Amino acid sequence: MPGASSTLSRDGGVVSSANTVLNRVMKQTAYTNSKTAWRSVISALIFCLLLTSQAQASFILSLSPSHTGNYWWTRNQWSGGIDTNDGFSYGASDSGLIDAQRLYYYYGGADRYFEAADIYFQIPLDSLIGMTVESVSLNFYVETLNTTAETFLKHLGSQTTAPTGDAAQKLAGTDDVFSSTNMALGWNLIDVTDSIVSDLDNGYAYAVFSIPRFAQVQDQNRLLSIYGASAADVGGTSVAPYLEVEVVPEPAAYGFLLGGLALCGGMFSRRRLRTR
Repeated sequence: MPGASSTLSRDGGVVSSANTVLNRVMKQTAYTNSKTAWRSVISALIFCLLLTSQAQASFILSLSPSHTGNYWWTRNQWSGGIDTNDGFSYGASDSGLIDAQRLYYYYGGADRYFEAADIYFQIPLDSLIGMTVESVSLNFYVETLNTTAETFLKHLGSQTTAPTGDAAQKLAGTDDVFSSTNMALGWNLIDVTDSIVSDLDNGYAYAVFSIPRFAQVQDQNRLLSIYGASAADVGGTSVAPYLEVEVVPEPAAYGFLLGGLALCGGMFSRRRLRTR
């Protein structure tokens, strides 16, 4: 029966074509599912990175305007007596600058003129209580430095008077943390880790630092000007001093990280099962 045979051959061709199309569709579906799976993997990895970023224990501790300032005085010493002008400033009204300075001019006989200023910092530590501190830097922006005389940053290691967070207390450091004869204009980063850790161990609420006036030299004006915490942004960028802090993640943070990784693993496993 040629007609029947011909019909059977056509039916077989139809079945074969259908199988070919089905295989192509299955391959395309597998390819599409594979692409979807990889997209899911990439999404999961991004999610993992977002979770792990939460365990990065690094942050900025900003200061309030009352946390920095300078005490200054000027003195005219004449043969008839001494005239003195002094006061405390949280920063120049037009710039927020605070100064460490020593100026001395000798005019002959009893005629002399003096200016002096000291910079003070009081830094709150409440946000660091209970943390394991790994590193801390004090960052401040130098606007003017007209001398190569040695500049010191000092820390108050033993607080016999309790700081209140107001630099106007004029609490001065006693222990050298840093000294330099060539500080840079612009940002300066000073490692104060040991000082902060010591203050936390002692249960202090504030860390106290100061930059004292320079040594006196006749007929020289030695001046260091830095931006205090009251300074406005310059060119849209903050120039106020701050602490940069890194702490060791607590066990809870590691748990959060492991939980995030486990969640990512679970998401990937479910995607693989769906693909199969």
